[in-house]
Amino acid sequence: MKVPTLVNPVIGAGIAVTFKLFRLTFRIRVRNDQRERLVQRTGKQYALAILHAHQLAALSLSAPRVGAMVSRSRDGDLLMPLLRGNGCVPIRGSSGVGEKGGATALTKMIRHVKDGNPSVIAVDGPRGPRGVAQKGIAMVAMKADVPIIPVVLIPRRRWIMSKAWDRMQILLPFTLVDALFGDPIYPTPGESIDDLRAKVAESLRIMEHRMDSEEAAICDRQCRKKSGNRRDKRESSSADANLQPAENVQPDKIGKSAGGHDSLVSGVEPIGVANAADSVLLDREAA
Repeated sequence: MKVPTLVNPVIGAGIAVTFKLFRLTFRIRVRNDQRERLVQRTGKQYALAILHAHQLAALSLSAPRVGAMVSRSRDGDLLMPLLRGNGCVPIRGSSGVGEKGGATALTKMIRHVKDGNPSVIAVDGPRGPRGVAQKGIAMVAMKADVPIIPVVLIPRRRWIMSKAWDRMQILLPFTLVDALFGDPIYPTPGESIDDLRAKVAESLRIMEHRMDSEEAAICDRQCRKKSGNRRDKRESSSADANLQPAENVQPDKIGKSAGGHDSLVSGVEPIGVANAADSVLLDREAA
């Protein structure tokens, strides 16, 4: 059953108030957070890269005026009061260039960062596959000339929405949120958008395996299964095309139809994560 449009602001406000109360009970433990030092040293802001499943956890330590993508959907309407209540600047659209409002949202996000504000993007949103970074995070970093900082945020008391594509994690009261920041990833001259987003995805994958190995393994299996299903469908379509009656196929075209296969991005090495000895540890009550 669809929720009436007029009810959305009421539900959204209720979600925002509930999260605000829950947040008073959270404890945050941060490792390798270089954001403040980076801004002071370079005079530039940054683009935080998170997984879609970690969006609520990311709100537990959001910076003031951080730009946050939110989809132009009814679910996005529900999130608007929550984002504003935690100091974020909602930017409607998605990080997928081909998605609804994607190009406009990216333009606004780039302008927001150029104006001296940080940003946060759920790199695999709005519809997945989980852990696969879309082009948006790379485009913001390249156009605004800022580094990407990957971060995974793991609530130790949580409810996981196992039926959702991203296995969204809902924080429970009195949880400890473990936040591990990766080293900044800088766009390099001549680097392609695909190469940069692959680096970000690999960095997040490595950090999630380090901080939340069981959940990361489940998600890896799901991604492999979905990838195999997509490959089987493409191969089936290719086989069907090759079984056409001979009179309907041009002689010089026979046997040249290419079957679909998944391929890995070459030349991308795993991104290192700072050692615990080099980390900045913080255990505090969230305000």
